[in-house]
Amino acid sequence: MKKSDFLLEINVQELPVSYIRPALEQLCRDFLKVLDEFNIEYDKKENLVSAGTKDRLLFYIKDVSAKQKDSCREIIGPPKRIAFDEKGKITKQGAGFAKAQGVEPEDLRVKTTQRGEYLFIEKKTKGRDTRDVLREIIPGIIEGMRFPKTMKWDDSGLRFARPVESVLVLFGKDKLEIKLGKVLSKKVESIEPKAYLRRVSKETLLDPDNRKNKIRKLILKAISSLGADRHIDEALLEEVNFLVDWPGVFVGEFDKKFLTLPEEVLRVSMAKHQRVFPVSKKGRLLNKFIAITNGRSLDIRAVKKNYEKILEARLQDSLFFFDEDTKKPFTENLRQLKDLIFQKDLGSMFEKTQRLKTLSFFVCEKLGLEGSLKKDIERAAELSKTDLVTHMVGEFPSLQGVMGGAYALKAGETPETAAAIKEHYLPHGTEDMLPKSLAGSILAVSDKMDNIVGFLGMGVEVSGSFDPFGIRRNAQGLIQVIKNKSLRLKTDEFIEHSIGLYGDKLKLPSSELKARVTGYIEDRIDFLAGDIRPLELKKAVLNTGCLDIVDAFNRLGELSSISGRRDFLEAAKVVERTSNILKGAKEKVPEDVDEELLREELERAVWKVYAGSKNRIEGLIEKEDYVSATREYADAFYKVLHEFFDNVLVNVDEEAVRLNRLALMKKINKLYSDRIADLALIPQIVVK
Repeated sequence: MKKSDFLLEINVQELPVSYIRPALEQLCRDFLKVLDEFNIEYDKKENLVSAGTKDRLLFYIKDVSAKQKDSCREIIGPPKRIAFDEKGKITKQGAGFAKAQGVEPEDLRVKTTQRGEYLFIEKKTKGRDTRDVLREIIPGIIEGMRFPKTMKWDDSGLRFARPVESVLVLFGKDKLEIKLGKVLSKKVESIEPKAYLRRVSKETLLDPDNRKNKIRKLILKAISSLGADRHIDEALLEEVNFLVDWPGVFVGEFDKKFLTLPEEVLRVSMAKHQRVFPVSKKGRLLNKFIAITNGRSLDIRAVKKNYEKILEARLQDSLFFFDEDTKKPFTENLRQLKDLIFQKDLGSMFEKTQRLKTLSFFVCEKLGLEGSLKKDIERAAELSKTDLVTHMVGEFPSLQGVMGGAYALKAGETPETAAAIKEHYLPHGTEDMLPKSLAGSILAVSDKMDNIVGFLGMGVEVSGSFDPFGIRRNAQGLIQVIKNKSLRLKTDEFIEHSIGLYGDKLKLPSSELKARVTGYIEDRIDFLAGDIRPLELKKAVLNTGCLDIVDAFNRLGELSSISGRRDFLEAAKVVERTSNILKGAKEKVPEDVDEELLREELERAVWKVYAGSKNRIEGLIEKEDYVSATREYADAFYKVLHEFFDNVLVNVDEEAVRLNRLALMKKINKLYSDRIADLALIPQIVVK
């Protein structure tokens, strides 16, 4: 069958950088899926081209079949006993099925299935020209592309991340016209896809990965020429990658006087305004930068002069902001926080800092921290939001916390206080750095808990795509910081204290809110724990109640490491069997066992084992030695319970004896499942 190459190009107004790579991946994935659905063959061995820049999304595929494959599918009809009468003549139901499918009754066939004999037909569909199919499916693929935000720019109803200026569809020697809102087809002369791709590639390095590698090499070469540190801002590299078509490089410089600014200010000024790369040597910034140019045959001298002039103006602004911010005492900003809204239903930023002081004090007490560190943390909590009203953070919101720390240090606050202010927003994302100082970690978890409780307390519902207040990010950050610094906090107490500090500002009742916050934190622990085996182990651990986040991760790690061992499986089987028999109990099972009601020798033996091993197992749990506790639990109960269940009937008619035996099972079950993991949630436990 004849085959032709295919190319689709979507020309748009400048896309946000973060949209481009996901859009290219989606375009490739969706297009290939549709080709498969429509039985259109293509060369799966050849590399596909899914490439583009800020204003061009391009997809190329080799050797696409000129026609769909003919298809044949079975359509099942009514049962044979309904479609034919006792004499073998077709009934109304059988004739109706034939008519509905456009066939004669004699074309009907009978097929034996698991449910019996049914009528069916084989419906053959002749393949259509791929050109016709492409005209139909391409608009739907483009219209179905998903972005964080979309827009309409005319009355056609078409939505896209940015206005689509033109679309080009080439199939073999043909240029296909498609209907996509009011978008025009790109004007090009007759040209085949491969030739068009070669032409565009002379002007633009289309492949994002190749282009990124080219930029990286250019930067590293420039760094080497300066004898500087081989460090590249990866986020900035990804951004610049989608802003240029054909990269070049030059090294620029700025006045050394700007090196008096905090390093973060210089880095953000260069990255945000000019998208140039800072240069450091032995960890200290130099008065130089590396810029990536776009295009060939540029007057580099003129470009460099322009870059330096603009950067000079930006840095001069930053220096002005810094000087203005430091003219007055940093603590004077506290008064302005009363007029700065945290969230309209949750009060001002000043009220938030007062909550953070109290919440941080609570955390310090629970961790047993006293003296100067405790005072430094309280002071940091009080000053934590004061940089939000500064000129510098107004210009560069990403520097919140960073500037607070710098200004606090300049104002004479202790290094610990300044570090806590600087670090308390960390981490900004799952892969971001965590606070290094203990003070910063305590203020960070206090701030994040206050955010989570406040926003969930307003009744906000978080979904996969809807999280306007960053509740998911706050919860993940809270867990990461607690785990990283091993902050041994009781989560329920932490949540309750935070709820209490809001007074009557929250819409949800305290008990309901506490359950929501707890559930959300447990959900995020599940996510951050990653690929734990067996999969149900995460639920088994979290089902015991996440009172201590550090302990939850310890249990997950230790139990996962022994999940294939015999003693783990034996312990799981004990929990499973005791859990199953307790599920069948219709009455409330007592908490205590009455030794006088232990009639059988085997049940007395089980009670003796429980009494003799309980303290030892609980001692190992207190030490958080869950591997040894699991082994002790299995050694104590697996064999004796196996014999017990084989020879003793638990659910006897005599109520007192029955409930006493169930109480014994409850004691054994809770000894492990209440404190370590409810292993009954792990399915198909087999001890070999």
